[in-house]
Amino acid sequence: MRENDLPGCFARCFRGTDGETALRHLRRISLDIATGPDVPDARLRHLEGQRFMVNQIITLVERGRK
Repeated sequence: MRENDLPGCFARCFRGTDGETALRHLRRISLDIATGPDVPDARLRHLEGQRFMVNQIITLVERGRK
């Protein structure tokens, strides 16, 4: 696989109702979470890593759909 086909690969993996359901779930468990000021450092770092990865997936899916 060529690296420039990666967006197309992600778009194909997340197409249809199952793909949309999976993306909604990923958003819900990472991007839609708000933490309070007393969140432990380790939890915050873990959550930020999740957010980074989910944003990467969403970006690739959106690029592949264009």
